[in-house]
Amino acid sequence: MSNLERMSKEELKTILNETEQHIQDIRTELEKRDLDMQHEEVDDIALSPEWTPVQWGKVRTFFEMVLEELRK
Repeated sequence: MSNLERMSKEELKTILNETEQHIQDIRTELEKRDLDMQHEEVDDIALSPEWTPVQWGKVRTFFEMVLEELRK
């Protein structure tokens, strides 16, 4: 006779609930690690010099063009 066969239904349910919680905890940790790794990869992206400085004049011109189109 196995250990499971000797346990009551309540004991089995308790073990099952604890196991399901552990599985959920592991899934949550894996998702967290994946997200952390993605953030690290994004942080490590090296942008070339032409991408790093923000050219605010061009941004302003773009939004002025958008506003002009919206007013038509």
